[in-house]
Amino acid sequence: MSQLARPSATLSLTPAQFRIAQKIADGESTDAIARDLTITAGTINVQMMHCGQRLCVSGRAAVVHACFVTGQLPRPDTTAFPEAFTDAEVETWRMVAIGATSQEFADGVSISRESVRARIRALRKRVDAQTDAHLVTLGWRYGVLDESLVEMASGTVLVIPARR
Repeated sequence: MSQLARPSATLSLTPAQFRIAQKIADGESTDAIARDLTITAGTINVQMMHCGQRLCVSGRAAVVHACFVTGQLPRPDTTAFPEAFTDAEVETWRMVAIGATSQEFADGVSISRESVRARIRALRKRVDAQTDAHLVTLGWRYGVLDESLVEMASGTVLVIPARR
């Protein structure tokens, strides 16, 4: 977040990228997606990299968050989680969603990278998230993440589409 903020790219995902991003958001593994779509894992990785380039973000979790903010993926229905989340859990969710590296996160909160990784693992376990990208989806579902989180670790500021 030390870079100057720049506007997000306005390019929409292709239909193939949309299908892959939706499955990533749902917590499906690369191998399961490859089998389902009859493509290679390498193709999925390349398409996700292209999604990140189009949205000016880095990492699958940031791609999923950017897709929700920009309206390129349908947002999950909001539901309550049975227990409240701690400030540290909310902070962890937000850092994962903006695509912060574990080092950026650690530097930002003055803890070790291993402590950051442990926080992410614990949060994923608590909410039964399959991946970090799925964790982002669940953050939206439980109302922890929303369209107010637009400044990404890459410096990109996401553009929220006008409501119709």
